[in-house]
Amino acid sequence: MSITITCEDCGQRHRLERKIIEPGNIYIVCHSCELPLQALLEATASALPEPEPVAAFDLNAWSSVLAP
Repeated sequence: MSITITCEDCGQRHRLERKIIEPGNIYIVCHSCELPLQALLEATASALPEPEPVAAFDLNAWSSVLAP
């Protein structure tokens, strides 16, 4: 994935090419003015894993546990 972060102080653009597994904060140091920079990578709907299917609730499975 390619990410471009622009330093707000000096205007230097930094291009990162990294494999990013999950969304979150990205921290780097500006090469020109040496200030720390932070970016937030947000998740997109296509990047999120599909939810696992939920099994239907079966009351009969609990009959031996809930028996009077």
